[in-house]
Amino acid sequence: MKLKILLSILLIQLFQLNINAQEKQGPTSINRATKMTIVPSLASRSSLIPAQENLGEAKDKKSGKNIVVYGKGLPNGDDPLIARNKSTNKINGRTPSIVFDGASSNSQPTDPAGAVGPNHYVLVFNTGFRIFDKLGNPLTGQLDTSNIFPSSGCCDLTCTYDTQAQRFIMTFLGNGVQVAVSQTSDPLNDGWNVYDFPMNTDYQKLSVWSDGYYLTANKDSGQADTSEVVYALERTKMLSGDPSAQIIGFPLPGIVTSGFYSPQAFNVTSSNFPAAGNVPIVYMQDDAWGGVSEDHLKLWTINVNWTVPANSNISTGQTLVTTPFTSVFDGGSFVNLPQPSGGALIDALQATIMNQVQFRKFPSHNAAVLNFVVDIDGTAAKLAAVRWYELRQDGDGLPWSIYQEGTYSAPNQRHAWMASMGIDVQGNIAMGYTGMGGLNNQVVSTYYTGRYANDPLGSMTITETLIANGNANIPGTRYGDYGQMSIDPSDDKSFWFVGEYMNSGRKDVVGVLKLRLTLIMILG
Repeated sequence: MKLKILLSILLIQLFQLNINAQEKQGPTSINRATKMTIVPSLASRSSLIPAQENLGEAKDKKSGKNIVVYGKGLPNGDDPLIARNKSTNKINGRTPSIVFDGASSNSQPTDPAGAVGPNHYVLVFNTGFRIFDKLGNPLTGQLDTSNIFPSSGCCDLTCTYDTQAQRFIMTFLGNGVQVAVSQTSDPLNDGWNVYDFPMNTDYQKLSVWSDGYYLTANKDSGQADTSEVVYALERTKMLSGDPSAQIIGFPLPGIVTSGFYSPQAFNVTSSNFPAAGNVPIVYMQDDAWGGVSEDHLKLWTINVNWTVPANSNISTGQTLVTTPFTSVFDGGSFVNLPQPSGGALIDALQATIMNQVQFRKFPSHNAAVLNFVVDIDGTAAKLAAVRWYELRQDGDGLPWSIYQEGTYSAPNQRHAWMASMGIDVQGNIAMGYTGMGGLNNQVVSTYYTGRYANDPLGSMTITETLIANGNANIPGTRYGDYGQMSIDPSDDKSFWFVGEYMNSGRKDVVGVLKLRLTLIMILG
């Protein structure tokens, strides 16, 4: 009898192993960098090339509309989570400690992003970059991409800080993708290793993980489940300046897209790295799209074998069912949100998980925060708000689940969108975003909200707090494309947020903030 039981258990285990093997898919491309260039420090050069203006509207793959099935999908009324947002007691936010205009550009859009290191803040925009000290003082002018990236290119710069390696990582869209790794934590006085990789992408976003840099893109939307659309880059070799760094491409099995789309890899924000492997990739799936039966997050994991790249794999997607949301505006159009006083309608950047999904390890669990824009008004009118999530897993490599979800709506019926989130060492969450319109006809401005770790789940409990007021409407329909929240590695508590607004011209504005609980002593 015992033998039969043991045989039955063995058969079940073998069956499960076979199922697991079938649930993983190998890479669809394996390559190496086509070129690696050592670029000398910016400070060592007698002259630097100033950033060039791109006055026209950016025409990229995002210019085509999203495709939805009219009348399909839930909710049938207002966003079901919005009541929780309005009923929560609010805590006054702290005024940002530093606010400064980081860059001025007439590009449409400017695509602001930035990362903070121990002594510098590196801001990037569509056509250039600029370096600041930690007080917001500029250490360079607005510099052209060619000062770091020697190959020709276009736009879509991003910047991330690898806290464990103490390096800045910049990406640039051109003939393939170019990735620059600073040789130290000093982006000004030390050089860069710049890699050219053979890939045709759009709207690329890079994240840091233990065993690689992971890059996602708006690429091959109709074939994303079979074509390489997510890439692993060989971090160890890139940090050492090895020109043979590999790049491995993967599809996203089972993904459904609606046109323009943007998955994200989880980005480690502290020096406490998870175990190598099981790299999460996430994308939202809206039941208003054909082929999606209920709103959910889809989550894949990548495991790379750098010694035998063909043995690398990506899992089928794990489904995390969410409270229903509406992620599409105007039937999928990219001209959505009316500016005050008859200003042009600007893009809400729908069907897009915003830059970045921030990951952090805690003693009892791992956490990641993410967001995307939703339409919370169930009538023919529209009101942009932010659907946000905190995901958790009990330990490295274990399944993820939704720990909390919420929908944040700005006060006075203003639109809120273009958000970016971060989670600090204490588990407090901050979210910077753009606000506009409403009862006070507010022009595009930047704000933040947040919550403390022990606050009621699903609510941003900190009142909307101003970072910077704009003073005019955005010209044209293209606004932003993304902002970025990064966390200062010096204290693991200070949040640096960059967004776009008008301040006597089109500007990228940076705000530095910290969330602190007020301690009240009761004397008896």
